[in-house]
Amino acid sequence: MEWILFDKDGTLIYFDRSWMKIGLQLVDDFMDEYRENINDVDRAYRQLGVIDGEIQPGTIMASGALDEMIKAFCEIAGQDVTQWAQRRSQTLVDQRVPENILVEGITDTLDTLKKDGYRLGIVTSDSKVGVEQFLEATQLEHYFDVVISTEADAVEKPNAEVLNPLFHHYDVAPQDVMIVGDTANDIQTGVNAHLGLSVAVLTGVGLEEEFTKADYVFETANEIIKIIK
Repeated sequence: MEWILFDKDGTLIYFDRSWMKIGLQLVDDFMDEYRENINDVDRAYRQLGVIDGEIQPGTIMASGALDEMIKAFCEIAGQDVTQWAQRRSQTLVDQRVPENILVEGITDTLDTLKKDGYRLGIVTSDSKVGVEQFLEATQLEHYFDVVISTEADAVEKPNAEVLNPLFHHYDVAPQDVMIVGDTANDIQTGVNAHLGLSVAVLTGVGLEEEFTKADYVFETANEIIKIIK
């Protein structure tokens, strides 16, 4: 391995509950906006993975990409709600107050990897502003050689093109890259991009049984030291 790419939320930091608040607000706003088109609101909430006011692990609102969420919204509303959902989602993201609680030991792990000569990156579904807030709050910026965020209308994980900023700017083969993340989408990104290793961690929203395509499943990202050593 030459490069190790980390997801941010649920991997470097414990999953940011502010994302759950955004997800819940987006679903509530969707229900209000298209209530006349929704025959069974309770069923619609369950379909999206919201039960008793909580987003359930392993559901589309917990770990799905935005386009997957929008597809579900369109099916429930019986019409194309893409533009509304994209605008409302972006507004909520821009307004969120992030939480940045580092996974214990992750700074030591990044330090070890950097000293051992690995090049490190972040690939996240968060926006550029969100990543900048994270790096400023945690003071981890100096560890990362590339930071890939998701802006409006950009490709998202698990689309392999999300890694173009890495492969277009650095001379590295996919088989020399490892991705580490907490969702099935992170692992599928590794599969789609033909990366050398895809490692799942259990510090986020993904369930262990979802990670059938992962090469390894660890409690935390710190354990990648084991397979590298």
